[in-house]
Amino acid sequence: MRRRARLALALLLALEGCEGEGLPEIELKLSKNCNELEVVSIARRVGDGPGEQVIDVAADSGTGDAAWVLLRRTGTTGDEVLVVQQVGPSGVMREIPIELAPSSPFALSLRPDPDSDRVWVVHDEPGLFELLRIAPDDPVRPVLGSDNLVSFPHDDELCSPCDTTSWPRELFFLPNGPAMVSLPPFSIDAVLVVWVATLSTDTGLIRVSPGHRLNFEPPCEEIPDVPGFCEMERMSLSYPEVSVLGVQQDPRQEQTSIFGQRVRRTTYDGSDFPLTSADVFMVSLFLDGSGVPAGILRSYSQGYYGEEYSPDPSDDPPYGVAIDRFAAYGLFSNGGEVARLVQLPNSDPDFTELTSRVSLTLDTQLLQMDRDLALGRLDEGRWELTKLFPDAPAQSRTRVYETDAPITEVVSGGIGTFMLSKTAAPPELVRVRCVEPSSAEVGGTTDVTSTSGTTDEG
Repeated sequence: MRRRARLALALLLALEGCEGEGLPEIELKLSKNCNELEVVSIARRVGDGPGEQVIDVAADSGTGDAAWVLLRRTGTTGDEVLVVQQVGPSGVMREIPIELAPSSPFALSLRPDPDSDRVWVVHDEPGLFELLRIAPDDPVRPVLGSDNLVSFPHDDELCSPCDTTSWPRELFFLPNGPAMVSLPPFSIDAVLVVWVATLSTDTGLIRVSPGHRLNFEPPCEEIPDVPGFCEMERMSLSYPEVSVLGVQQDPRQEQTSIFGQRVRRTTYDGSDFPLTSADVFMVSLFLDGSGVPAGILRSYSQGYYGEEYSPDPSDDPPYGVAIDRFAAYGLFSNGGEVARLVQLPNSDPDFTELTSRVSLTLDTQLLQMDRDLALGRLDEGRWELTKLFPDAPAQSRTRVYETDAPITEVVSGGIGTFMLSKTAAPPELVRVRCVEPSSAEVGGTTDVTSTSGTTDEG
């Protein structure tokens, strides 16, 4: 019998009242899993101009082989210039200069948009959170920016006077458009708060709507002979550390999964009891029947010991989140010593531990394909990819991708799009996708081997 997850936080209290427990009836737009993947080059070389540096990559949500890159270069006057390029097999398709002044290029990142030919730039550093929507085909607002949004949700009356400037923020997408999510890095009681606000792009600036506060707390049944029992239980549990480990990289879905980790502390009569522990959690954000942002949170605290004891779940790498047509998946580690993988089926509120059924290392990456997922790792400059959870697990395949220079880093752009950084060579953009029935071998892809027995059906 598989291990069952402890559903520690299943009760959702929304702004207008309580939401019911269980999964929302939302149909994910996902295709059937495959058992073999291929790597197709989108652009062999990007950012290879004089003084150019590629900062990030994002998928284009269309069906064609195109992607977006954010790069900086030295301008004619010697100043640094930031540009966003849409690139494909034929080269640069579009180039849009942007005006941002980050303290470091690493404060900038790209996010895919649900629609093709659009992409978002996120500027996130201490005291500053800005957004740019790049839509070259928009005749009125091809580049639409925002003010500094770091005050979200501080300006909202429901959060006053709390200081939220250091809270993590993420751009994500609901069926009615872009949105922001933020959550505190700690909680003084058993309630984990998640703030959600939709974004308006109808004016000359991207604006934040009033925030929706989602409160997640453990279910509790009062004891007649113990007045205030549930309140005591709520106040005895706190989360001194809360970390976001990953946000779903496919913006086209009806719901978005956020994967996190938190340290749990239980206190009775002023002392900790038992010892501090930790768990991981998955928040699913969606619109309820009235079109209001809502969510479900489920947590997992089951231990995994393997051959010897290992620490509690932590925010040490590796970590990430991905989805397929069956479930959401979370990759995390126990203290940076043991890599673990869990599955949360769409139709089941309980997690399944998959750690012993797949091959995981501390350098493993969880890869979001187009409505599917895989595992990847670098081995002596080669990219080794294993397709996960096909309908016939014994037929799962591993593929190795080699390039003209050793690969040093793999950067995910979502929806099967990746940037491969190389030694002494410009980066390459590739798409990882399922092999069509008649597909032949592609480019530098070699060493196709069976990995029977290392995967499990999703």
